[in-house]
Amino acid sequence: MNAIEILNQKELMEVITSHIKTSAVYCFGRRKTTYSLSRKIYPDKELQKEHIHLYLLVFVQVTKENASNDISDKIKTKTQGALSATVLIHHINSLKDPCQDQQFFFWQITQNGELLFQDINKPPYLNIGETPKRNLKSTSHYIAWRNNNIATIWGWVYNDDDASSSDEVKMSALHQIVEQICLSLIRVFIGYTPNHFALEYLFNLCEYFTTITADFFPRQTREDKSIFKLLKQQPNTLRFSKANDVDYLYYQVVEERCRNFKKEAEILIQNEINRQNEVENESDKIK
Repeated sequence: MNAIEILNQKELMEVITSHIKTSAVYCFGRRKTTYSLSRKIYPDKELQKEHIHLYLLVFVQVTKENASNDISDKIKTKTQGALSATVLIHHINSLKDPCQDQQFFFWQITQNGELLFQDINKPPYLNIGETPKRNLKSTSHYIAWRNNNIATIWGWVYNDDDASSSDEVKMSALHQIVEQICLSLIRVFIGYTPNHFALEYLFNLCEYFTTITADFFPRQTREDKSIFKLLKQQPNTLRFSKANDVDYLYYQVVEERCRNFKKEAEILIQNEINRQNEVENESDKIK
């Protein structure tokens, strides 16, 4: 199988099914990266390496805390980093009455994705009477709620002249803002509402359809990784932080990147909403 050519499909399925009681696994995308490994010793023997990132939708019969991260870590370990995965996990009951665009998302994958595994005794079943469509009204409402959250948080931290928020509080606010933006991007472009919210997980989902997160928040160099480490810290780290515990120079970089990311994402989201509305209007005219 091309998507998992560096790891036997059976082994990949064993990683998932041995961790959680699985009903079905679909692969709905892959991202391939080829890079060179330069050597100081024997420089003439430069190696070409390949990394594959899979996008997997897993329907399960039971839920398990932190299963998405645990399965992703096991896949990476099993392949010594040659293969990684963004794993979307949903209980089979979520197929009975999926809300709004989620129905469209599940249908797209079950119809067009690659079925890697299915429990013949308890396969997932999408309960729909007709081909689902995007619910643009619901999506617009969802984006409006996210924008309200973003504006509120931004206002608390940056528009209050009397506020003297520490860098740690500001970093926590930026984390929340970026999370809300990612949720909007994912909902608009693929009609999916995540149930897992680690920032790296959301970034990987965004990179399924756009490069914006990789453009503004690269994670390649040591400095990039240090900056991202600050941004991805959960707000509960405030329980243990000390005053001005954040490297101020890094904070300035993160703040500037978040500000520009916010502006660019707003344009990207609005353009996509406009495009989808035009497609829907054209479809209505044909009818």
